Amino acid sequence: MTEMPTPEIGKAPYYARILRLRHLRPSGFACFVFFEGSVGLAVLLAFAELVSWWAVIVVPATVAAMVKLNDYVAGKLRE
Repeated sequence: MTEMPTPEIGKAPYYARILRLRHLRPSGFACFVFFEGSVGLAVLLAFAELVSWWAVIVVPATVAAMVKLNDYVAGKLRE
């Protein structure tokens, strides 16, 4: 019985592994912008008192949800 080849673990950026992206392959820089950029934007908006401090949690979670939704849609379009 032959074994199926396993994907190389550790090659994808941590952000992509956390979201379990299957169809999108964002680079390390793109993952940095998605996460750190959204946190930075939320902190900046909170310091300017344009949003409450809950935005520091909500904005990165919303960006992650949109990236995951985009991965899902990309997978459905390939079928």
